[in-house]
Amino acid sequence: MINARHNGVLRAIVQDYIRTAEPVGSRTISRKYGFSLSPATIRNIMADLEDMGLVAQPHTSAGRVPTDKGYRLYVDSLMERTPLSPEEVERIEQQVRPSAQEEVDDLLREAGKLLSALSPYVAVALAPRLQDSRFRRAEFVSLAPDRVLVILLADNGMVHHKTVVSDEPLSQEELERMARHLSDRLKGRTLQQVRDLLVSQMAEEKALYDRLLAQALRLGTQALAGETQADVYVAGASRIADQPEFADVQKMKSLFAAFEEKSKLVMLLSECLRGGGCRIFIGSEIPVEDIRDLSVVASPYGRHGHVMGVLGVLGPTRMDYGHAVALVETTANLLSRSLSERAA
Repeated sequence: MINARHNGVLRAIVQDYIRTAEPVGSRTISRKYGFSLSPATIRNIMADLEDMGLVAQPHTSAGRVPTDKGYRLYVDSLMERTPLSPEEVERIEQQVRPSAQEEVDDLLREAGKLLSALSPYVAVALAPRLQDSRFRRAEFVSLAPDRVLVILLADNGMVHHKTVVSDEPLSQEELERMARHLSDRLKGRTLQQVRDLLVSQMAEEKALYDRLLAQALRLGTQALAGETQADVYVAGASRIADQPEFADVQKMKSLFAAFEEKSKLVMLLSECLRGGGCRIFIGSEIPVEDIRDLSVVASPYGRHGHVMGVLGVLGPTRMDYGHAVALVETTANLLSRSLSERAA
Protein backbone atom coordinates (compact mmCIF):
# COMPACT_ATOMS: atom_id res chain seq x y z
CA MET A 1 0.00 0.00 0.00
CA ILE A 2 1.29 3.45 -0.87
CA ASN A 3 1.33 5.94 2.01
CA ALA A 4 2.12 9.63 2.56
CA ARG A 5 5.87 8.93 2.78
CA HIS A 6 5.82 7.06 -0.52
CA ASN A 7 3.88 9.91 -2.12
CA GLY A 8 6.28 12.52 -0.79
CA VAL A 9 9.38 10.70 -2.01
CA LEU A 10 7.82 9.94 -5.41
CA ARG A 11 6.86 13.61 -5.84
CA ALA A 12 10.43 14.63 -4.99
CA ILE A 13 11.91 12.12 -7.47
CA VAL A 14 9.64 13.27 -10.28
CA GLN A 15 10.20 16.97 -9.65
CA ASP A 16 13.98 16.60 -9.39
CA TYR A 17 14.20 14.38 -12.47
CA ILE A 18 12.09 16.85 -14.49
CA ARG A 19 14.58 19.59 -13.62
CA THR A 20 17.87 17.70 -14.01
CA ALA A 21 17.28 14.64 -16.26
CA GLU A 22 19.62 12.82 -13.83
CA PRO A 23 18.71 9.80 -11.65
CA VAL A 24 17.74 10.95 -8.17
CA GLY A 25 19.53 9.55 -5.08
CA SER A 26 18.41 9.36 -1.47
CA ARG A 27 20.91 11.98 -0.30
CA THR A 28 19.65 14.43 -2.90
CA ILE A 29 16.07 13.99 -1.65
CA SER A 30 17.12 14.26 2.01
CA ARG A 31 19.19 17.39 1.37
CA LYS A 32 16.99 19.29 -1.13
CA TYR A 33 13.45 18.45 -0.09
CA GLY A 34 13.54 18.79 3.71
CA PHE A 35 12.51 15.27 4.64
CA SER A 36 13.02 14.56 8.35
CA LEU A 37 14.13 11.07 7.40
CA SER A 38 17.57 9.53 7.15
CA PRO A 39 19.01 8.66 3.73
CA ALA A 40 18.72 4.98 4.73
CA THR A 41 14.98 5.34 5.39
CA ILE A 42 14.55 7.19 2.10
CA ARG A 43 16.45 4.38 0.34
CA ASN A 44 13.99 1.87 1.78
CA ILE A 45 11.04 3.96 0.58
CA MET A 46 12.64 4.20 -2.88
CA ALA A 47 13.05 0.42 -2.91
CA ASP A 48 9.32 0.11 -2.09
CA LEU A 49 8.48 2.46 -4.97
CA GLU A 50 10.63 0.35 -7.27
CA ASP A 51 8.82 -2.81 -6.18
CA MET A 52 5.52 -1.05 -7.01
CA GLY A 53 6.80 -0.25 -10.52
CA LEU A 54 6.69 3.52 -9.88
CA VAL A 55 10.44 4.16 -10.23
CA ALA A 56 13.34 2.33 -11.83
CA GLN A 57 17.09 2.18 -11.24
CA PRO A 58 18.98 2.60 -14.55
CA HIS A 59 22.26 1.33 -13.01
CA THR A 60 23.06 -0.48 -9.77
CA SER A 61 24.93 2.49 -8.28
CA ALA A 62 22.55 5.14 -9.69
CA GLY A 63 19.55 6.81 -8.15
CA ARG A 64 15.99 6.30 -9.38
CA VAL A 65 14.00 7.67 -12.28
CA PRO A 66 10.19 7.70 -12.61
CA THR A 67 8.49 5.08 -14.77
CA ASP A 68 5.43 5.81 -16.92
CA LYS A 69 3.35 4.36 -14.07
CA GLY A 70 5.10 6.70 -11.62
CA TYR A 71 4.43 9.74 -13.81
CA ARG A 72 0.78 8.68 -14.07
CA LEU A 73 0.37 8.58 -10.29
CA TYR A 74 2.14 11.93 -10.02
CA VAL A 75 -0.08 13.55 -12.68
CA ASP A 76 -3.31 12.11 -11.28
CA SER A 77 -2.71 12.65 -7.56
CA LEU A 78 0.43 14.59 -6.66
CA MET A 79 0.99 17.30 -9.28
CA GLU A 80 0.42 20.95 -8.55
CA ARG A 81 -0.69 22.96 -11.56
CA THR A 82 1.65 25.86 -12.18
CA PRO A 83 -0.36 29.03 -12.94
CA LEU A 84 0.79 31.03 -15.94
CA SER A 85 2.27 34.44 -15.35
CA PRO A 86 0.17 37.50 -16.29
CA GLU A 87 2.70 38.16 -19.07
CA GLU A 88 2.18 34.67 -20.54
CA VAL A 89 -1.61 35.03 -20.45
CA GLU A 90 -1.43 38.46 -22.10
CA ARG A 91 0.85 37.12 -24.83
CA ILE A 92 -1.57 34.27 -25.57
CA GLU A 93 -4.54 36.67 -25.66
CA GLN A 94 -2.70 38.92 -28.12
CA GLN A 95 -1.70 36.02 -30.37
CA VAL A 96 -5.12 34.38 -30.65
CA ARG A 97 -7.19 37.56 -30.70
CA PRO A 98 -9.97 37.29 -33.32
CA SER A 99 -9.38 39.07 -36.60
CA ALA A 100 -11.71 39.37 -39.56
CA GLN A 101 -8.75 38.87 -41.87
CA GLU A 102 -7.49 35.64 -40.31
CA GLU A 103 -8.97 32.26 -41.10
CA VAL A 104 -9.13 29.43 -38.57
CA ASP A 105 -6.09 27.66 -39.99
CA ASP A 106 -4.06 30.87 -39.57
CA LEU A 107 -5.15 31.14 -35.92
CA LEU A 108 -4.20 27.48 -35.36
CA ARG A 109 -0.73 28.01 -36.82
CA GLU A 110 -0.24 31.05 -34.59
CA ALA A 111 -1.46 29.14 -31.53
CA GLY A 112 0.96 26.31 -32.35
CA LYS A 113 3.92 28.69 -32.74
CA LEU A 114 3.00 30.29 -29.44
CA LEU A 115 2.78 26.97 -27.55
CA SER A 116 6.20 26.03 -28.84
CA ALA A 117 7.66 29.45 -28.00
CA LEU A 118 6.34 29.35 -24.42
CA SER A 119 7.55 25.79 -23.76
CA PRO A 120 10.52 23.60 -24.74
CA TYR A 121 8.17 21.19 -26.53
CA VAL A 122 6.73 20.42 -29.97
CA ALA A 123 3.32 22.02 -30.49
CA VAL A 124 0.56 20.34 -32.49
CA ALA A 125 -2.89 21.51 -33.56
CA LEU A 126 -5.60 19.36 -35.11
CA ALA A 127 -7.79 21.39 -37.48
CA PRO A 128 -11.53 20.77 -37.73
CA ARG A 129 -12.36 17.82 -39.98
CA LEU A 130 -13.42 19.01 -43.40
CA GLN A 131 -16.40 16.67 -43.60
CA ASP A 132 -17.84 18.08 -40.34
CA SER A 133 -17.78 21.69 -41.57
CA ARG A 134 -20.77 23.40 -43.15
CA PHE A 135 -20.40 24.95 -46.58
CA ARG A 136 -20.69 28.74 -46.79
CA ARG A 137 -19.55 29.69 -50.27
CA ALA A 138 -17.23 28.82 -53.15
CA GLU A 139 -14.80 30.99 -55.04
CA PHE A 140 -13.14 30.12 -58.38
CA VAL A 141 -9.99 31.95 -59.47
CA SER A 142 -8.40 31.58 -62.92
CA LEU A 143 -4.70 30.73 -62.69
CA ALA A 144 -4.17 29.69 -66.35
CA PRO A 145 -6.45 28.86 -69.31
CA ASP A 146 -6.86 25.28 -68.04
CA ARG A 147 -6.19 25.71 -64.30
CA VAL A 148 -8.58 26.99 -61.63
CA LEU A 149 -8.02 27.63 -57.94
CA VAL A 150 -11.13 26.34 -56.13
CA ILE A 151 -11.66 27.86 -52.68
CA LEU A 152 -14.34 26.38 -50.40
CA LEU A 153 -15.21 28.35 -47.27
CA ALA A 154 -16.96 26.77 -44.29
CA ASP A 155 -19.07 28.49 -41.66
CA ASN A 156 -16.57 27.59 -38.92
CA GLY A 157 -13.91 29.66 -40.66
CA MET A 158 -12.05 26.78 -42.27
CA VAL A 159 -10.83 27.31 -45.82
CA HIS A 160 -10.12 24.48 -48.24
CA HIS A 161 -8.38 25.28 -51.51
CA LYS A 162 -7.09 23.16 -54.35
CA THR A 163 -5.87 23.81 -57.88
CA VAL A 164 -7.80 21.72 -60.41
CA VAL A 165 -7.69 21.26 -64.18
CA SER A 166 -10.60 22.63 -66.22
CA ASP A 167 -11.98 20.81 -69.28
CA GLU A 168 -12.10 24.06 -71.22
CA PRO A 169 -10.79 27.64 -71.00
CA LEU A 170 -12.99 29.77 -68.75
CA SER A 171 -12.97 33.52 -68.18
CA GLN A 172 -12.91 34.98 -64.66
CA GLU A 173 -16.44 36.28 -65.25
CA GLU A 174 -17.65 32.77 -66.09
CA LEU A 175 -15.86 31.37 -63.04
CA GLU A 176 -17.58 33.90 -60.78
CA ARG A 177 -20.99 32.94 -62.20
CA MET A 178 -20.14 29.26 -61.62
CA ALA A 179 -19.12 29.98 -58.02
CA ARG A 180 -22.46 31.73 -57.39
CA HIS A 181 -24.30 28.73 -58.90
CA LEU A 182 -22.47 26.34 -56.62
CA SER A 183 -22.80 28.49 -53.50
CA ASP A 184 -26.59 28.86 -53.94
CA ARG A 185 -27.08 25.09 -54.33
CA LEU A 186 -24.81 23.93 -51.53
CA LYS A 187 -24.91 26.59 -48.79
CA GLY A 188 -25.62 25.25 -45.29
CA ARG A 189 -24.78 21.63 -46.08
CA THR A 190 -21.94 19.78 -44.41
CA LEU A 191 -18.97 19.33 -46.71
CA GLN A 192 -19.60 15.59 -46.64
CA GLN A 193 -23.13 16.30 -47.91
CA VAL A 194 -21.64 18.66 -50.49
CA ARG A 195 -19.35 15.88 -51.72
CA ASP A 196 -22.23 13.40 -51.98
CA LEU A 197 -24.49 15.90 -53.75
CA LEU A 198 -21.82 16.87 -56.26
CA VAL A 199 -21.20 13.24 -57.15
CA SER A 200 -24.92 12.44 -57.48
CA GLN A 201 -25.69 15.51 -59.59
CA MET A 202 -22.73 14.80 -61.84
CA ALA A 203 -24.36 11.44 -62.56
CA GLU A 204 -27.69 12.99 -63.54
CA GLU A 205 -28.13 14.10 -67.13
CA LYS A 206 -30.50 16.85 -66.09
CA ALA A 207 -27.65 18.53 -64.25
CA LEU A 208 -25.77 18.94 -67.51
CA TYR A 209 -28.25 21.21 -69.31
CA ASP A 210 -26.24 24.22 -68.15
CA ARG A 211 -22.63 24.15 -69.36
CA LEU A 212 -21.35 26.40 -66.57
CA LEU A 213 -23.20 24.49 -63.86
CA ALA A 214 -21.78 21.25 -65.20
CA GLN A 215 -18.27 22.71 -65.02
CA ALA A 216 -18.92 24.05 -61.51
CA LEU A 217 -19.96 20.58 -60.37
CA ARG A 218 -16.87 19.02 -61.94
CA LEU A 219 -14.50 21.56 -60.37
CA GLY A 220 -16.13 21.19 -56.96
CA THR A 221 -15.93 17.40 -57.17
CA GLN A 222 -12.24 17.54 -58.11
CA ALA A 223 -11.51 19.96 -55.27
CA LEU A 224 -12.97 17.58 -52.68
CA ALA A 225 -11.54 14.37 -54.14
CA GLY A 226 -9.64 12.45 -51.49
CA GLU A 227 -10.05 15.16 -48.85
CA THR A 228 -11.27 13.22 -45.82
CA GLN A 229 -8.55 13.61 -43.20
CA ALA A 230 -8.20 16.56 -40.86
CA ASP A 231 -4.99 18.56 -41.15
CA VAL A 232 -2.37 18.80 -38.42
CA TYR A 233 -0.07 21.76 -37.86
CA VAL A 234 3.29 21.13 -36.18
CA ALA A 235 5.48 23.85 -34.69
CA GLY A 236 8.90 23.64 -33.08
CA ALA A 237 9.72 20.05 -34.05
CA SER A 238 13.42 20.87 -33.74
CA ARG A 239 12.93 21.63 -30.03
CA ILE A 240 12.90 17.92 -29.30
CA ALA A 241 16.58 17.77 -30.28
CA ASP A 242 17.40 19.95 -27.25
CA GLN A 243 16.18 17.27 -24.84
CA PRO A 244 18.92 14.93 -23.49
CA GLU A 245 16.63 11.90 -23.89
CA PHE A 246 16.86 12.23 -27.66
CA ALA A 247 20.60 12.49 -28.17
CA ASP A 248 20.45 9.10 -29.93
CA VAL A 249 20.39 9.78 -33.68
CA GLN A 250 18.22 6.78 -34.58
CA LYS A 251 15.65 7.72 -31.97
CA MET A 252 15.59 11.26 -33.38
CA LYS A 253 15.13 9.97 -36.93
CA SER A 254 12.12 7.82 -35.99
CA LEU A 255 10.51 10.71 -34.14
CA PHE A 256 10.92 13.13 -37.02
CA ALA A 257 9.55 10.49 -39.40
CA ALA A 258 6.46 10.24 -37.17
CA PHE A 259 6.05 14.03 -37.20
CA GLU A 260 6.22 13.99 -41.00
CA GLU A 261 3.60 11.24 -41.27
CA LYS A 262 0.56 13.35 -40.44
CA SER A 263 -1.82 10.37 -40.28
CA LYS A 264 -0.11 9.20 -37.08
CA LEU A 265 -0.52 12.59 -35.45
CA VAL A 266 -4.17 12.71 -36.58
CA MET A 267 -4.71 9.31 -34.93
CA LEU A 268 -3.09 10.50 -31.70
CA LEU A 269 -4.88 13.85 -31.52
CA SER A 270 -8.23 12.32 -32.46
CA GLU A 271 -7.79 10.04 -29.45
CA CYS A 272 -7.22 13.15 -27.31
CA LEU A 273 -10.68 14.40 -28.34
CA ARG A 274 -12.40 11.43 -26.69
CA GLY A 275 -13.82 12.15 -23.25
CA GLY A 276 -13.42 15.95 -23.39
CA GLY A 277 -11.20 18.16 -21.26
CA CYS A 278 -7.43 18.16 -21.04
CA ARG A 279 -5.91 14.75 -21.78
CA ILE A 280 -2.45 13.48 -20.83
CA PHE A 281 -0.89 10.43 -22.46
CA ILE A 282 2.38 9.28 -20.92
CA GLY A 283 4.90 7.20 -22.86
CA SER A 284 3.54 3.68 -23.30
CA GLU A 285 -0.06 4.97 -23.00
CA ILE A 286 0.25 6.68 -26.40
CA PRO A 287 -1.74 4.76 -29.05
CA VAL A 288 0.91 5.41 -31.75
CA GLU A 289 3.97 3.17 -31.36
CA ASP A 290 6.53 5.51 -32.97
CA ILE A 291 5.81 8.30 -30.44
CA ARG A 292 5.86 6.23 -27.24
CA ASP A 293 9.09 7.85 -26.04
CA LEU A 294 7.07 11.05 -25.59
CA SER A 295 4.22 12.36 -23.50
CA VAL A 296 1.30 14.38 -24.83
CA VAL A 297 -0.75 17.10 -23.15
CA ALA A 298 -3.74 18.13 -25.27
CA SER A 299 -6.95 20.09 -24.82
CA PRO A 300 -9.94 20.59 -27.16
CA TYR A 301 -10.88 23.98 -28.60
CA GLY A 302 -14.15 24.95 -30.23
CA ARG A 303 -16.79 27.55 -30.81
CA HIS A 304 -19.90 28.19 -28.71
CA GLY A 305 -19.30 24.93 -26.83
CA HIS A 306 -18.96 22.82 -29.98
CA VAL A 307 -15.59 21.03 -30.16
CA MET A 308 -13.73 21.69 -33.42
CA GLY A 309 -10.26 20.26 -32.84
CA VAL A 310 -7.45 19.92 -30.33
CA LEU A 311 -4.27 21.76 -29.33
CA GLY A 312 -1.36 20.17 -27.53
CA VAL A 313 2.33 19.73 -26.86
CA LEU A 314 4.57 16.68 -27.24
CA GLY A 315 7.68 16.35 -25.12
CA PRO A 316 9.76 13.84 -23.18
CA THR A 317 8.04 11.86 -20.42
CA ARG A 318 10.24 14.04 -18.19
CA MET A 319 7.86 16.90 -19.01
CA ASP A 320 6.90 19.70 -16.62
CA TYR A 321 3.29 18.51 -16.64
CA GLY A 322 1.96 21.23 -14.32
CA HIS A 323 3.12 24.06 -16.57
CA ALA A 324 2.26 22.18 -19.77
CA VAL A 325 -1.34 21.61 -18.64
CA ALA A 326 -1.79 25.27 -17.64
CA LEU A 327 -0.29 26.44 -20.94
CA VAL A 328 -2.32 24.13 -23.18
CA GLU A 329 -5.62 24.65 -21.35
CA THR A 330 -5.24 28.43 -21.28
CA THR A 331 -4.35 28.60 -24.98
CA ALA A 332 -7.23 26.28 -25.96
CA ASN A 333 -9.72 28.26 -23.83
CA LEU A 334 -8.61 31.64 -25.21
CA LEU A 335 -8.66 30.29 -28.77
CA SER A 336 -12.21 29.01 -28.17
CA ARG A 337 -13.24 32.42 -26.90
CA SER A 338 -11.73 34.09 -29.96
CA LEU A 339 -13.47 31.73 -32.35
CA SER A 340 -16.81 32.28 -30.59
CA GLU A 341 -16.41 36.09 -30.67
CA ARG A 342 -15.36 35.96 -34.30
CA ALA A 343 -18.49 34.02 -35.23
CA ALA A 344 -20.85 36.27 -33.23
